[in-house]
Amino acid sequence: MDVDNEERRAGAPAEPVRQRRGRWKRFFERAPGLQLMAVYWVPMTVLIGLPVRWLFDRQESLDEAVLGAALNAVSIGPALYLSRRMAGQQNARRDPEGYALREAMRTGTVPEDDAARADLPGYLAGQRRATRAALLSIVGISLGLILLALLAADNEGFAVIFGLVAAVSVAVAARTLTRIRRLASLLAAPNPTETPGSRG
Repeated sequence: MDVDNEERRAGAPAEPVRQRRGRWKRFFERAPGLQLMAVYWVPMTVLIGLPVRWLFDRQESLDEAVLGAALNAVSIGPALYLSRRMAGQQNARRDPEGYALREAMRTGTVPEDDAARADLPGYLAGQRRATRAALLSIVGISLGLILLALLAADNEGFAVIFGLVAAVSVAVAARTLTRIRRLASLLAAPNPTETPGSRG
């Protein structure tokens, strides 16, 4: 018994690290694109975009640099979306359960696999919460950047651009939530079949 306890204690530091890596990888592969955008936008702006702008233009004011860096970081949203779509088969091999759930929501069809079908209600609930939280975060950040552009930088161009970012985010969230609602109602039906016009 003591030997087992010692082995557990000796392996304790490594196991949480592996678990954290596994959870983060699972989050990245299963999180909605809007949530990834909300999570990465500010860190990418502060840690990468801002230093790069100041590296090339040290005379740029702080407000202009923040706005420019945030604008550059907006590209991570489409980039993440495209990278995940292009890596579809790889994701299917790495995370077959998660891939089946994502495909179910994307196509609007209930999975044929019993395990995936059983996990689908919880997955949809998580996607709904994550999408709503991400939308609030992105709209809040965009509003802050719009105020910064208008009040500090006196730059209407940035204000318009970040207004468009917020509007596109609202549209993406609305589309995602609509798909979730349709699939949830289809899942509750006695004989789940594909919803008309839900494929996309």
